[in-house]
Amino acid sequence: MRRRWLLLAAVGLGLFVVVVHAQFSRDFTDEFLRNPTGRAFMQTYGALMTSYLDDVDEQQIIQGAIDGMIEALEDPYSYYKTPTLAADDLRDQAGSFEGIGAVLTPRDRETGAGVEILTVYRDGPAWNAGLKRGDIFLEVDGVNVAESTPSEVAELVRGPKGTEVSLLMQRPGVVDFVSFDIKRGTIEIFAVESTILPNNVGYISLSTFANQRLHDQLVDQLESLERDGINSLVLDLRDNGGGFLNQGILVADEFLSSGDIVFQRARGVTQRLASAQPPAFDLPMVVLVNENSASASEIVAGALQENGRAIVIGEETFGKGVAQNVISLSDGGQLVYLAFEWLTPNRRSINQQGIEPDISAEDTRFPRIIGVEGQGAAEGQQVEIFIDGELVGTSTVDEEGEFRFISSIAPREYSEVQGEALVDFENDSLLQIAHQQLLEQVAASAN
Repeated sequence: MRRRWLLLAAVGLGLFVVVVHAQFSRDFTDEFLRNPTGRAFMQTYGALMTSYLDDVDEQQIIQGAIDGMIEALEDPYSYYKTPTLAADDLRDQAGSFEGIGAVLTPRDRETGAGVEILTVYRDGPAWNAGLKRGDIFLEVDGVNVAESTPSEVAELVRGPKGTEVSLLMQRPGVVDFVSFDIKRGTIEIFAVESTILPNNVGYISLSTFANQRLHDQLVDQLESLERDGINSLVLDLRDNGGGFLNQGILVADEFLSSGDIVFQRARGVTQRLASAQPPAFDLPMVVLVNENSASASEIVAGALQENGRAIVIGEETFGKGVAQNVISLSDGGQLVYLAFEWLTPNRRSINQQGIEPDISAEDTRFPRIIGVEGQGAAEGQQVEIFIDGELVGTSTVDEEGEFRFISSIAPREYSEVQGEALVDFENDSLLQIAHQQLLEQVAASAN
């Protein structure tokens, strides 16, 4: 579906690229060296490289200087991505990666060490090789990973499609270790999950907007739900921290036949960035949000709310109504810095004050994680943690006299079928409220 906003976005992008090239075509060397602090920086660098007692990692101290420069802004939304992290993010944002098709989780939730399999996706390489939920990683291609983190193991397991990875696993209830040689494949990253609730109410959850295939996946899921006969829809944006603006606009436009979607403010200049165009999904719908719904999630929720398209239910959203530019650097890293502010269709800022729901209710799906750290007790002593007179946990003091406690919660359940949502309807109070609202809307429209 081609939309008018796409042309606006393309023109805006073209102008932005010109600005960026104009900025970086300047040689800042002379300006830097004319500044006394700039010269002090170069003197410090020279002294460390030539006279420091031990060998100096040149790359490390320069990256540290970049980090320090950005930290001086005291802006949580501006940061430097190392080359490795930048490459990982670009790969994931493309919507697919090459690996085995399994979701990993830490075994020890306090330290993050040790990795086990949470879910194996049906018909993927790991599934076909016989890996199962609960299998514990011991070695990857001969590398000991028994105390590694999920991200460290994932980095070793991923690799080019068609290549093999050798895994040594411990399977609960099996005495001997289990070996697997798995040929890697292309794994699509699903950011959209759906199911059908009682009374033919459709449900779609968007986990992130940082996936360039998000809108395509949404359209596929909507079409599937409509074929199955849904009469209304819950759009769940809870815990969605945002991502790409273009995906947020496409999602909002999918549900709007007219009206503004988002405005942009940059250095005091405000302009309309996107307006909706028909056709659109037109069944009754509600949107679920919580305090972790941010950025593109807030753009979508605000557009649907202020255009009168959907009731928003849940908690006030995070309030990240700003956006960053991303510049690729010569070392392979990226500079991410604050550049824009987004405004709702009514030109309301949502920075630091998020979207206020039409129906306010607490998201009670997951208990709050309690973390306690302390020191000064004797080694081996037991520390008991009470809240309102109720014992919530204990911790043993280590040899340094320190103790730590983090309450454990069950990991999120994932379906072995990618794109299928697992919901706990009986224990999800917001989902129940949304469901009742839609039943009433459907009944009212039938009369």
